[in-house]
Amino acid sequence: MIPEITLTFTDDQKAQLEQTIQQEIAHQVATILSRLPLPEVMFSFPQAAKLLQLHAGTVRAYTQLPASHPRRLRYIDCTGSSRGQRITAAELLDWQRRNHADTLQESFFMKVAERRARAASRKQRGSVL
Repeated sequence: MIPEITLTFTDDQKAQLEQTIQQEIAHQVATILSRLPLPEVMFSFPQAAKLLQLHAGTVRAYTQLPASHPRRLRYIDCTGSSRGQRITAAELLDWQRRNHADTLQESFFMKVAERRARAASRKQRGSVL
């Protein structure tokens, strides 16, 4: 038989013991929560379209491009229906990074092409007169 032990505490000791137990519980909970992964922020197609300043249909079309296409926008199917398809914040940022460089490069080539076209039209006008 195990002997019974009775402990008696003063009110101050009880308060201090209770505080110590609460601190230990808070520490254990914080440790457990710090080991859990953070949830990924996800957006529906209309929300992603608003963030990218595009039409929702354009965003949906970008998800249908071949996997190797630079404008391909990857999504996660959360429910098995089109209403459950979500785009992560990380994917949106990556897409913007990839396509911002494309936009700059395209605009540079467009400017060069416009300059050449203007120069060619000036030459043609000069030879006609």
